[in-house]
Amino acid sequence: MKQILSTFAVFLPLVVWTSQALAAASDGRALEPYFQIGVGAFSRDIVEQDSAISGFKFKGTADSTRLIAKLGLNIADVLNLYVQGGGSDLSIDEFNNYDSATKGAYGGGLRINLYQSPDRDALKLFVEGNYLRSTTDDRVQIDVNCSAATACASAPNGFVSRLSKETIEWNEYTVLMGASGRYFNLAPNGGIRLSAVNGKDRLRAAPDSNFAASFQASPDVREQDNFGIFFGTDVFLDRSEKTALNFEVSLIDQNSFEAAIRRSF
Repeated sequence: MKQILSTFAVFLPLVVWTSQALAAASDGRALEPYFQIGVGAFSRDIVEQDSAISGFKFKGTADSTRLIAKLGLNIADVLNLYVQGGGSDLSIDEFNNYDSATKGAYGGGLRINLYQSPDRDALKLFVEGNYLRSTTDDRVQIDVNCSAATACASAPNGFVSRLSKETIEWNEYTVLMGASGRYFNLAPNGGIRLSAVNGKDRLRAAPDSNFAASFQASPDVREQDNFGIFFGTDVFLDRSEKTALNFEVSLIDQNSFEAAIRRSF
């Protein structure tokens, strides 16, 4: 029952704002499609744990470079819907020097303008939610207790190195709540971030000369901090305001910098 009420509480305002946006569009206000492409560097602290292994929990720092394109629709400057996709790599030194090549990433999001002052160049209050998923992989050397190996006699410190395929499934959820304004050709914005990581670190190793049995584990990957702040600006490049550069910085939950260019049609 609690999940049903929570879902209802989320989707009812969305239905109302969508209806308002479509009504505004039907009155002649714009349906404005746009395309955006950007690149960014991201870093956030994560923790890995496995409930099946008592005491198994350790921390790391995930670093990623992302090239992401967005295709969106701004409905009467009330509701902004978009899908996003591109490429993302992932490096986590604490995870056996995990360092993946760039793989596909995809997701989507929406932004709702909760309040707009009558002057179009003045204050807007907004909330935005988005989702991004990526799956990366690497081959790493993991240290396994030599009691399960045939080479225990020569094992240093009681562990044997074992080649393993490591795949990290990364699901990232973000909610932004903030305000934006205008100053000549700039549209600065900022606010607070709430974010979560829901991932899996899948380790798989086949039998080899030291191990007669295969090995597998799937610990969870979660964020260490889920509260942060963000600030940035749009820089309009033409009088019609159809083309803009966008810069955004995030701190605390993640440290990141993104730069993008957007074109509206």
